[in-house]
Amino acid sequence: MVKPLHRKLIRDIARHKPQFIAITLTIFLGVAIFGAAFDSYTNLVASYDQTAVNYRFANLTIAGGDTETIAAFAGSDPAVESVEIRTTADVPLRVDDTKLLGRAISVPAGDQPMVNQLEIMTGSYPANGDANVVLVEDHMASHFDLAPGDSLDILIGDTWQHVTVGGVALSPEYIWPARNRQELLTTPDNFGVVFVSEELAEQITGEGPNEVAVYYAAGESDEEVSAALSAEGRELGATNIYTREEQASNNALTEDVKGLEEMAIFFPMMFLAAAGLAAYVMLSRLVHSQRPHIGTFLANGFTRRQVLVHYLGYGIVPGLIGSIPGAIVGVLLARTITRLYTGILSIPLTVVDFYPTTLIAAIVFGLVASLLAALAPALVASRVVPAEAMRGETPSGGGRRSLLERVFPPLRKVPAAWRMTFRGVGRNPRRTIYTIIGVVLSLMLVLVSWGLIDTTRHLMDRQFIEIQREDATVYFAGPTATEDVAALVDIDGISSAEPALTMPVAISANEAHYETALTVLQDDTEMHRFANVDGGWIDLPSNGVVLGQATRDLLDIKVGDTVAMTVAEGDTIRPIVAAFVDEPLGTMAYVGRAHAEALTGSALPATSALISYDEGVDAKVLRNTITDIPRVAAFEDAQVLFDLMQRFMVLFYAFVGVMLVFGGAMAFALIFNAMSVNIAERTREVATLLAVGTERRSISRYITAENMLVAAMGIPLGLIIGTLAAGAALSSFNSDLFTFKLHIQPTTYLFASLAILAVALISQIPGLRAIRRISIPQVVKERSA
Repeated sequence: MVKPLHRKLIRDIARHKPQFIAITLTIFLGVAIFGAAFDSYTNLVASYDQTAVNYRFANLTIAGGDTETIAAFAGSDPAVESVEIRTTADVPLRVDDTKLLGRAISVPAGDQPMVNQLEIMTGSYPANGDANVVLVEDHMASHFDLAPGDSLDILIGDTWQHVTVGGVALSPEYIWPARNRQELLTTPDNFGVVFVSEELAEQITGEGPNEVAVYYAAGESDEEVSAALSAEGRELGATNIYTREEQASNNALTEDVKGLEEMAIFFPMMFLAAAGLAAYVMLSRLVHSQRPHIGTFLANGFTRRQVLVHYLGYGIVPGLIGSIPGAIVGVLLARTITRLYTGILSIPLTVVDFYPTTLIAAIVFGLVASLLAALAPALVASRVVPAEAMRGETPSGGGRRSLLERVFPPLRKVPAAWRMTFRGVGRNPRRTIYTIIGVVLSLMLVLVSWGLIDTTRHLMDRQFIEIQREDATVYFAGPTATEDVAALVDIDGISSAEPALTMPVAISANEAHYETALTVLQDDTEMHRFANVDGGWIDLPSNGVVLGQATRDLLDIKVGDTVAMTVAEGDTIRPIVAAFVDEPLGTMAYVGRAHAEALTGSALPATSALISYDEGVDAKVLRNTITDIPRVAAFEDAQVLFDLMQRFMVLFYAFVGVMLVFGGAMAFALIFNAMSVNIAERTREVATLLAVGTERRSISRYITAENMLVAAMGIPLGLIIGTLAAGAALSSFNSDLFTFKLHIQPTTYLFASLAILAVALISQIPGLRAIRRISIPQVVKERSA
């Protein structure tokens, strides 16, 4: 009794082969994306965790204050395994003719530090007595092509001191070469790290160690220990405290991997939802068209359970065929993605493992999606009443005007062909609704991917063009008088220059703390614009401090509140919060120069100058001219920084681009299924029209017009739901480091809509060809059987 159902299943799948292929391919893609993204995420997390353990990456870093006492207190905690005292200083470096703002970090001679150990790539670790031998961090060495035996200069006081490169090293602190949490992106010409002897570090700073790095037992995070050590550190004068999770490089990488985790769930869910909907629509229509057959089966002894299992098979077959190879391909692809990612970022350790749970979960994921899609149609089939089903359906009631004709009475007078189209839309609500759902889901797939690209491009333009309006930033070797900044205008090619003072600060309010950078700008600055959280532009307030919007929730503050801001030297000012600003990158603090000097009670110097170019200036020539000035430590061209950001986004664009292609392919599959089934289930209707003398070409036009009208009806709803889905996808990436607000170009909506209409038109071609092959006698014979 069961074998006939097996044969029927195979024949039905063969008869609807294009639709089943589309569903299977969609499941394959969704499962493959899940396997590739989730295993890549798992591998990367394991790589970071293993790197942290192998190189004893600090769980907590405490800068400033009484380092000796802080270190002793930390060492007395039984949960602390190692404590390292070191000296860290931001100092100008010079490689050949290039000046840059570097960072010098002391390491003990002869032996690796107990915390934040290094991987020596080339050369050797400094021995005792090698005070002027340094290790260069890998990113800096690669950019400047530095190798053991080469040399560079470090500015100590007013003198450039010559040092020798003893080796190239990887550090767990600079896998991503970020200067700090608010400056995650720096050009290689403007930031580099060198590891120096304690003796040389103290010459640079003019004082002893200023930082304590703490490593917990087995490297495991411990929030209670971190809270206790942080509180004690602040009591002892520490000015900057951050955990491993908050450390700039690690935080940037964590946010990046978090995005991969979000995509590992979000995109496969969309893809499998599309596959499920396509399967549901097709199987619902298949069950509807086969009601007489189902009634015959039940009347001849097949059980309802057998019928249920039979129609569930239409979900099981594409589910298995798509899920198993999709899971295997995804797991294999994850290995390539992991190695590519860790290679680009120079992660010291790459963990590539096989996770059976991912393979199993991916297969189950795809199979459950297809089974759920088949469940409702299968239940409907199993509950058919044999006698009613075998009689077939008899239309009831007379014809009536369509909704469009009732709303717009003039449409009642249009030619009969158009009235047939309007009435065809409402005559079968089930068919119309299924098609509209297919269009909506297709637009959602396209807009989520396209929206990510549009938003990223918009945010880059907003940050680097609309907000940061300077053409370049000139960094000085030390605090500089504002009059010296004004003198930069005398250089050919510079149209204007404004002084800026940037310093690290810890903002405190309501027993919460946030470390960031405070930038003091000219009161009437034209180099930096401020976008408030309501979407408008504001001037730099004359009274109070402007904070990034993330601090509002992190510190539980509002406009008008007073906050404590502790600078590196330990001094504290207490400004009021004048406004919150919306900036895509970072959470900075800004204050006008006059107000800052009133708060501190003294005139303030500048640490940098924001400059604008004359039109047509050669930026490279200007850079060389400015960096020849002795007091200048580095020069950063805004366009170079913008271009660097775009290069870093290549992998992101590539991933989203692939998702867009996949989304477009699945949109085609979804609409193809809807349209082809629309046409296939109207065989009797077409045969009737042919029998009364209607030309096949006219019938094709009627059906095409009806389907295109239904597709057009789904587009507005699809644009709305697609926009909401894209916004939900982006909101998962928000943090104090990045603020993503959805921005979709109007042309994107236009092109997406036109693309969906084009897909709807093209996907009808196979069905319309089938109309030319319809035989009236055969349809009449089948109908009378």
